[in-house]
Amino acid sequence: MNVDADTPATEPDTTPTDLTTDALSALDAGIAAADAEEAPAVEPTPADTMPPADAGTPPADDPNAAPPADGQPPAQPQEGAPPADGQPPAAADAQPQPDAETEAEIASLGLKDKTAERFRTLASEVKELAPIRDALKAAGIDDVGKLPELVQRSKVGEDMVQMVVETGMNSDQYGMLLDYGGLIARAASGDLKAASDAFDMITKEIAPLAKMLGREVPGMHDPLANHKDLAAEVEAGDLPRARAIEIAGQRDRAEYTGTVQRHQQETQQAAEQAEQRGIDWLKRFDAEMAQEDPSYAAKRPQLSEAVRQIREQFHPSEWAQRTALAYARIQAPVAVAAPPAAPAQPATPRPGPMRPSGPRPAMDPTAFKSPLDALEYGIEQANQG
Repeated sequence: MNVDADTPATEPDTTPTDLTTDALSALDAGIAAADAEEAPAVEPTPADTMPPADAGTPPADDPNAAPPADGQPPAQPQEGAPPADGQPPAAADAQPQPDAETEAEIASLGLKDKTAERFRTLASEVKELAPIRDALKAAGIDDVGKLPELVQRSKVGEDMVQMVVETGMNSDQYGMLLDYGGLIARAASGDLKAASDAFDMITKEIAPLAKMLGREVPGMHDPLANHKDLAAEVEAGDLPRARAIEIAGQRDRAEYTGTVQRHQQETQQAAEQAEQRGIDWLKRFDAEMAQEDPSYAAKRPQLSEAVRQIREQFHPSEWAQRTALAYARIQAPVAVAAPPAAPAQPATPRPGPMRPSGPRPAMDPTAFKSPLDALEYGIEQANQG
């Protein structure tokens, strides 16, 4: 290829370029091109093929238009037309509402059209998720991927609590069981001190169980110790020891069963009495508040729900304190002001009987020289009907 010597070489363009503006403009052009390719082409309708307009047909958005004939579809309102009387306006497409901060950021970046709209959507989603993110951080969760593991741990904990509740143990019994299990584990590893503590712990439980069952445990429980009559017969040779221990066991079991029943009855009676005292206090509180608090009627539905939850979750001895605290937190609802009454219409006098009217002056006077003249004029008009 030949190059003429007279042709000057092309110099590179050294004009400074705003890379951010060019990149955003290119992004806008790409989005517009993609939207144009996705939108189906609409062929224009020739003017000569358009149906002639009927001069007698009113526009679709005319509120005075006559209703369509039977079997004919109703006319569709024109785009942008105001809603008809009594009809709610059409709901706009749900779009995130931008705020001043978002709009300022869009202006500073020079975003336009589709790019600006997508930026608004992303900004709205970020702000909606911010409270959830803060709550997770406050709970010590930095990685969302750990949520399934945490949910599983929570379920395991709930199952463990349910298992303990189903055993019927109280907190002291469950704690002692854990302590005993820990001692047994250390004793199995050769810890003699833990073995001795475990032995002492279980020995304290053997004696009551032996007494409950009427069994002899040498060095721990002698069934005949509390039955001197049986011990005397055994020493005299009148009763075999095995038979005496059996009789003593029957006596001890009967005594234990009676003790348990009495304890259950006393516990039930105490619970019923505590509940009745709680109910009596609630009734007195209800009566006192109804007299002292003018807004008590409005607060009472909320108080009733709070009392229901308190009675389900707490012992009757706590009802009074918790009910008073719950009532103190209840805010009286703000009364809605009633609309001002319409002014009373003046009463329309009942029409009197029809009377023949005589000649009347062409024009009634608008002023009188004295009140007496006005009175006489009124009497005269009344006489003339």
